[in-house]
Amino acid sequence: MRENNRTCRSCGDEFAVNDRQMQRLLASPAFASELRVPEEQYEARLQACGDCPKFHGGTTCMLCGCLVPVIAHLKSKSCPYPGNDRWAASTSASG
Repeated sequence: MRENNRTCRSCGDEFAVNDRQMQRLLASPAFASELRVPEEQYEARLQACGDCPKFHGGTTCMLCGCLVPVIAHLKSKSCPYPGNDRWAASTSASG
């Protein structure tokens, strides 16, 4: 009998990303400083996600499957919450 009590249907423990892997991602050219939001805006985005019911396990957005602590750095990304971009409020609040 298969146990299926995971919140994310496509991810298992073998797909968990550790801090070292996240740091390696953030060191890549895709996360160059000119592509990142300011630190205050990044922190505001993390706070907005932390209050979201679709945020899972301290790392994953259950709407898009992204690693929030990584993707929240990028200027080109926005919150995928339908009809309620939680990052838009953090953008306007941080100036």
